[in-house]
Order: sequence, then structure tokens, then C-alpha cells
Amino acid sequence: MSYPAIALPTLSLSDDERALITELQNRLSKFSPSNRLKLAYYEGEQRVRQLGISIPPKLQQINIVIGWAGTAVDVIEERLDWFGWRGDEVFGLDEVYSRNELDVESGLAHLDALIYGTSFAIVGKGFEGEADPLITVHSPVSTTGIWDAYRRRLSSALSVTTDDSGEIVAVSLYLPDKTLHLAPSGGGQWSIEDRDDHRLGRVPVVQFENRARTGVRGRSEISQAVRSYTDQGVRTMLGMEINREFYSAPQRYAINVAEDAFEAADGTVRTGWETIMGRVWAVPYDEDNPDRPTPQVGQFNPTSPAPYLEQVRGLSQMLAAEAAIPANYLGFQTDNPASADAIRALEARLVKRSERRQGSFGRGWREVGRLALLVRDGVVPDEFEKEVHVSWRDAATPTRAAAADETTKLVGGGILPADSQVTYDRLGFTPSEQRQLVADKRRGGLQALIAKLPTAQGVQDPVVQQQAEQNVPVTDGDTE
Repeated sequence: MSYPAIALPTLSLSDDERALITELQNRLSKFSPSNRLKLAYYEGEQRVRQLGISIPPKLQQINIVIGWAGTAVDVIEERLDWFGWRGDEVFGLDEVYSRNELDVESGLAHLDALIYGTSFAIVGKGFEGEADPLITVHSPVSTTGIWDAYRRRLSSALSVTTDDSGEIVAVSLYLPDKTLHLAPSGGGQWSIEDRDDHRLGRVPVVQFENRARTGVRGRSEISQAVRSYTDQGVRTMLGMEINREFYSAPQRYAINVAEDAFEAADGTVRTGWETIMGRVWAVPYDEDNPDRPTPQVGQFNPTSPAPYLEQVRGLSQMLAAEAAIPANYLGFQTDNPASADAIRALEARLVKRSERRQGSFGRGWREVGRLALLVRDGVVPDEFEKEVHVSWRDAATPTRAAAADETTKLVGGGILPADSQVTYDRLGFTPSEQRQLVADKRRGGLQALIAKLPTAQGVQDPVVQQQAEQNVPVTDGDTE
């Protein structure tokens, strides 16, 4: 949507703050049409423009949907499982991950970035009963910012909140040392509801970029080529649907038949359905007029849908090349199932593209970790850069048996320790499962120790045992 300009307060805002809010709000409105278009393609709600040549206008209302644009996004998002922050010391970020339910919320940030080209996460103090620090995910529909290429992070950001009718009910301006929250004060006027002088030294908003390049902070997976192939596919499917409606029934012709053969007994013209069902095809021979040509009837061969399907198949292959996904993901299967090596070869580009997204999104989650520590503790430890990293599930699609076999060999060869987080990650265990495994191992070791206590009651103190072996008299104290 295009956001209307709000009546900014003149006394409580500086000139720079007013200019910045106006600039950022204009950015939201500028990209709004493009964002709506990408979302419509992802949801399969985009109306395709027709050429108006072969399809009558009234028949263009048939709702034909091809979900290729959504598939191009989802196949990457499904391979982006973020496990959280890892390291010998994560400074309590594992609890931040758990309390903010980032195992689920992170997927929302990834999905928005893949659809729109960018998304945002905002870090702040949580209210009573909420996670603290609180991490929330926002789409570029309601949030924008100005990128500082020198510092590789945002220099300012703006977030708007709307009600169900689309009217703006709150505006937040994020700056490196303060955050301003504005709300309507009545009469079409706005006022500062809260001013938070946090003095973090950096904007508490993180931008996630998809396929960023110099000067462009993000590009959607629903590219212009994907949209074009999808439109062509929809038009082709619409043509096939109209062909089915017109030509599924046999098309017949009659020669040397009088017009009254198409009339009912009362003189009314027979309906098209009666004609199609063949009620007029029992044409009698006119014996009273032997010189009259004999009536002849025939049938045209129905049009096959094969040309349409072949065109859709060709379009799907071109879209598969653009989106770096196997063509069978778009619904066209081969008669012979592919081997495991062939599947890996087909998915090689998709896996690599997913790994690149893990790298770019991982930089964003590291910044979220820094901001979480700043909000909670007021400082980022010097060891953060060296100790803390982000962990992802393998973007490839190995079977559980193959992953277990590979990991077993690495553990057996001494390359991986058996109880390492890295080992658990390679096996595909989630963070909650890993914590449960550690707890179970600790509990099992404690139970084993308790089980040995009865048999250890007769064992003497190690010092006493050594003295006994050396024939040194054992005393309870000084003998003097």
C-alpha cells in the first residue's frame, strides 16, 4: 500500500528527524507496488494480462493458477533451517534463541527476504512476560532503512504499524543512539509517544538481504523472468481449458440436410445440447424426391491437448533454469526414476544457492546476536567475534542413513568427537533434541555412579590404601 504522509510534530522533532521520517516513508511508498506484485505472484493471485487475440474477453475470467513463483521461493526456504548461535561460549544467546522461538520466527525472515528481496529484524527490550531482549521479524511492506555501506549495517530505519483498515496507528524511527515512537494525538496530528535514548551506538534493526549486489540491497527470487514464464504458462493453460470446453464433444457436420431437421415438432430450434447429443443426426431420406442429394454427416477430429502440455513443459524447463531447481519440482516427471547421483547432480545449483543464502542471512543473525547482547548487557564481549558463529542444517538432501554413516566414519576416524554439537548438527538433531541428549547422558552417568556406590563402600581412602601397601602404621591422629 501507499502510505499517506503523516502530520509530524514540529516542536518535539528536529529538522533532521522530520526530514528522515519523510524520506523513509517515501521509500516505503515507492517500493509498495513492487512488493504487492511479488506477493501476488507468490500467492498465485496475480491476474495475467491477455493478448486479446485468440481468447474472447468474457472467457478470460476463468481463474487459472500456476504456482511456479511460489515453488521457486519455497524450495530454497525449505533448506534454510537455522539452529542458532554456536560456540564454546555463546554468552546466553541460546536462551535468547529459545525464548524468542527463533527456530520458527527465523523462517519468516528468510521467507520474506526470498519473496521481496529483503526483510528486517528489530531487537528491543521486552515488556513484562515477554522475552528480554525481544526479537521481532518485519517485512519490507512495513519496514525500511538506509544502508551504510561503510559500516555494513543500517544507519537509520522506520517501521509503521497499521490497523485492519490499513490506517497508520504508529510510527517508529530507529537511530544509532535513540528510538522515537510516534502515535496519533487526535485531529490528524501526531506526537512523540516515547523517546528511548538507548545509546547502543548502532541501529537496533537488522536487514536480511537476498542476492544483494553493489548498490542494490536485495533481489527477489520472483524475478522478471520467473514472472514472465509464469504468465506464459497461465495463458497456455487458459487456452487448453477453453479448448477443452469447445472441443471435448465431437464436432460434427451435416451436408444436404434441410433446416427443419434442426427444429423440434413445434417449430422451435433445437438447443445446442440436443444437437451435440446427436438427436438431429437421424436424418431421414426423402423418398418423394429421389433426385435430391443424399444427406451426409461426418465428424471432425477433436483437438489434442498435447501441444499445450508440450509448451507448458518447455516453459517449466526455462523457469527451472532461471530458478536453479530440477524441472521435476514443477510437476513433470520422467518414466524412469533418477538415481541418487543424478538427483544430487540436478540439485547441485539449488544446494549452492541455498548455501549462499545461509551465508548472507547468517551475517544478519550475527548482528542480531550483537544487538541482543547490547540490549541485555550494554556491551558486546571482545570474544564474541571469535567464539560465536551461526549454525545451519545441511542445505543438501542426504538421507538419514547416509548422514549417519558419514558421521560415524568421521567419529571413528577421530575427526569428530562423539558428543560435539557439530556431530549432532550433522546428524540433523534440532537444538532442543541436542539439549535433551546432553541431559540424558548426564542423567545416565549419574545413575551409573549411584549404582556403583554399594560396591564401593568397602574401598578405603586412597591415602590409607597407599599407607597400607607400604606397611606404614595407620593412626587416627598425633601420637605425641
